Order: sequence, then C-alpha cells, then structure tokens
Amino acid sequence: FLAKPFSAGSVYTHLVKVIEYPRQFITTTKYFGPDRRRKKETNPPKENRVKAEEDVTIVYSPEKVVKPKTPTDVWYFRLPNSLKEKAGGGGFKGAAEMPLDLLEEAEQQLERASLDFTTWALDYVSKLANLCTQALEASEDGGRSKLFGDINLLALELRGQGGTFGYPLISTFGKMLYDCTQEGCNEDDHAVEIVKAHIDAMRAVLREKVSGDGGEVGRALLASLKEAIKTKETLVK
Repeated sequence: FLAKPFSAGSVYTHLVKVIEYPRQFITTTKYFGPDRRRKKETNPPKENRVKAEEDVTIVYSPEKVVKPKTPTDVWYFRLPNSLKEKAGGGGFKGAAEMPLDLLEEAEQQLERASLDFTTWALDYVSKLANLCTQALEASEDGGRSKLFGDINLLALELRGQGGTFGYPLISTFGKMLYDCTQEGCNEDDHAVEIVKAHIDAMRAVLREKVSGDGGEVGRALLASLKEAIKTKETLVK
C-alpha cells in the first residue's frame, strides 16, 4: 500500500517492487488469487498453511510443472515475469531502475501540483465562507439544508485531496467538517459558527503552508479547532 503524502521516489520504489518481485498465484478448493504473503519471514508469527511446498503442485510454465509424490488440491503458479519484460522492453534482463533526471522532473511536477493545490484549496475555503454568510441570512427552518449540503460536498473534496498534495491537516479538518455537516445535522447559527471554525483552521494551514503533520503548530491548530467545536456544541445544549 502507498500512504499519502507520497513522493515520486516512493511511487518509483513501490513500482520496482511490483515489477521485480511479482506474487505467485495460489489455487485451492476455497481460494484462487495472489499469494497473501508478500514476503518470506524467517520466523512467521503464525503459520496457517497445512501443506509444505513439497506437498503442492508448482506451475512454472505449460511445459514445466512440478508435482508432489501424492495428489494435492493446492497449486502454486509461478509464471515467467512478463511484466518486467514489458516494462523494460523486450528481452530486458537487468534490475529495474529509472533515470534520476526523470525522478527529479517528477518531483518538480508534484511540487508544482502542491502549489496549485493551495490556490485551489483557498478558493474552496472562500466558497465555504460565502456559504456560511448565505446560511446566516437564510431561515433556520429548512432554508439552510441545501447550503449545508454544499458545505458537506466541499468538505469531502478537501478531505480527499489534502493529503495527496502534502497537506494532511487539510484532510483532517476536511473530514471533521464533512462528519459534522452530513444530512440531519444541526443547521442553527451555532452550527454555522462551527463551520467557520473549520474555515479558520484551514486558512491558517494554507496561509502558513503547514505541510506534513505540522509538528507543534499542527497539534496546536487541531487542539484549537476541537476546543472551538466543543465550546459551540456546549452552547447548542
């Protein structure tokens, strides 16, 4: 799995592993698919396999099939690594690697995308602020439902994109806003103030370019937002 935020280098490393070390496929009476063991362990914590390798049929190609002494219902398929040949082009035999200049170019592209994200995110935050203004002008009796629905959709976008471009705090705050503005949520003035608290937190992240977990600044922003939400929720009760 590849966790966000990621770099061109981490993507490259994962791709090389997939190409160089493809997983064998396994078929039994109850399962067919890739081997769930991604790597061999010297002392695995728990061994659930009931058959050793010498007790299974291993298929290397249509011409090469190694069978055990007694019939078995477990088959391993270890076919030729065609993915490596396709990725390397024809009869490529060496280790998979990518020119460093291409990696550097990809990193620069990701950095530019991150800069573009801050502009895009600030635009979304401004839209959230406008929706709050409209909500305060609308009636609490059903007149704010669509506005809160729009707020929820914007929060969903911010939740999904922040971590991808190196701003996981935006994803965290976006998720918090998404969770508290789902259908059936409170739509009174205190609820609008809670949305505003999320907006202030996200603006601070983007203004100060608080990437990654933000360290002490990130923890302070998260604590401040949680305290603001707690205060507003207390007023509702």
